[in-house]
Amino acid sequence: MKLSGMRDTSGQDTKIEVKTRPYKKTGITLLSLLIISMAVFYVFPSFSLLFNADMTISKERLRFATVTKGDLQRDISVQGKIVAANSPTLYAASAGIVSLQVKAGDTVIKGQKLAEVDSPELKNRLSQERSTYDQLNIEVGRHKIQIKSTLLNDQQSIELASVNLEVADVNKKRAEYSIKNSLISKRELEQNVASHKRADLAYRHALQNLQLQKETMEFELKSKESQLTRQQYVVDDLKRQVSELIILSPTDGIIGSVNIRDKDTVTANAAIITVIDLSIFEVEVNIPENFADDLGVGLKTQISFNGEKHNGELTAISPEVTNGQVVGRMRFDKNNTKGLRQNQRVTARILIESKENVLKVKRGSFVESGGGRLAYVVTEQGAVKRKIELGARSIGEIEIIAGLKSGEKIVISNIEHFNGSELVNITN
Repeated sequence: MKLSGMRDTSGQDTKIEVKTRPYKKTGITLLSLLIISMAVFYVFPSFSLLFNADMTISKERLRFATVTKGDLQRDISVQGKIVAANSPTLYAASAGIVSLQVKAGDTVIKGQKLAEVDSPELKNRLSQERSTYDQLNIEVGRHKIQIKSTLLNDQQSIELASVNLEVADVNKKRAEYSIKNSLISKRELEQNVASHKRADLAYRHALQNLQLQKETMEFELKSKESQLTRQQYVVDDLKRQVSELIILSPTDGIIGSVNIRDKDTVTANAAIITVIDLSIFEVEVNIPENFADDLGVGLKTQISFNGEKHNGELTAISPEVTNGQVVGRMRFDKNNTKGLRQNQRVTARILIESKENVLKVKRGSFVESGGGRLAYVVTEQGAVKRKIELGARSIGEIEIIAGLKSGEKIVISNIEHFNGSELVNITN
């Protein structure tokens, strides 16, 4: 059986030839050339930079800052802690047995009794010196009575010599009158004249003796009074030492530490109790040794704690270096220390100097990684290495002495990964 095939439409199709217009082909060619030219114009610099650059790095990995002109505060940042400005340690005035009245952490007021030292030896010395003082005081009183008695006797002698002189003077005048009238002999006259001379001499000697006795007794009195005064000083000093056996709080505050136990025997000048005055605080900071030569007492500071900033000044710098650091003390300008606690950690800035109208840039790790001598300036060609010279440094900014101009943009992040390349391509 013969199967017949189905008829297709190939016999019905007619081939039509389309003629291409010459001007349309020319336009397409010109448009293609224009697109290629523009692509070369815009892309070629990038390729040129890419081939000229020593390396390529993403912009997201870098930090930038612009060089500007302005004032620069040279300062350093230090860490510290709050300490009491006044924390006196009280000592035993003499050896003895201590009786404590307080314990560590107790709140005390000024003048409160904290402890007492029982010193029988010191009290015994005070009693002995008081007895010596009383004895010297009696001797001074006895000497004053003796002076009065001696002066009285000398005064009597003077008065008696004065009376004898008057009698002798009368007898002499009578004898002189009688010798003129030949009523007495010349011998009797001479006797009366001699008697007058003896009476006059006795009177003058009595006066001189009174003056001498007076000076002698006054000198002896001053000597005894001087001994009495000296003994008074000894007694007063011992009384002071005995009174210091009672240890009183010198200020309001709390007991910081107690160095002995109750009823312990202590030696003279042994530390007993430390009192902390919580009304005035200072800041104790550790300063790197390399900044110590630039610092001085009186420099302004800024102390930060509890989210607030307070002005102060540097009041002391230790001459001793420990672990590459020196210890400094800061005082608050105003006694606004509410909320502070002993040993609280704080951050502080020390303002070393202020420079006006200098070239500066934001501080970054490029300083350390470039040794302070290199910087990468951002230009149209990329980041170009340039030699620079740095000056004063603060916490947030650094002075540019040479190598950069105001308005230039530089890389302030770490430049170690640039590997010293002269030109670095920065991509978006």
